[in-house]
Amino acid sequence: MIWHPIRDRLWRRRRSRACPDRGGGAVEFAIIAAPLLLVSLMVVQTALVFYARSIALAAATQGANAGRQQGSTNDTARANANDFLRVIGPGLQNPVVTVDRDLADTEVTVVVTGRAVSLLPFLNPFEITQQAHGPVERWVP
Repeated sequence: MIWHPIRDRLWRRRRSRACPDRGGGAVEFAIIAAPLLLVSLMVVQTALVFYARSIALAAATQGANAGRQQGSTNDTARANANDFLRVIGPGLQNPVVTVDRDLADTEVTVVVTGRAVSLLPFLNPFEITQQAHGPVERWVP
């Protein structure tokens, strides 16, 4: 077959007129990718906040259960909650455990506060506070 440069040039020109937005997919993807990535990170951030709340509530419950036992002290409840937080890992950052008893020593309340892990730098850290309380076990004749 004979090579015809003029015919090939006309064929290329005709093909480019048929598809004027050739290469537009890459531009559309570049425009859509950033918001899509942001929404994905927000979904993961929401999951991390709920995970931190779950950890704080579980630690408060563990501390309250230890503090409810007859003869236990506030230090026992605090140590049990801190042990749970140490074992579970870094899902809750900067945890603080507070244990309170009422004046008659019949109720114990354990409050765990901390921050959720933050993926998005422009969001303020999410402060988490969870508490658990219950009656102290005692012998009543």
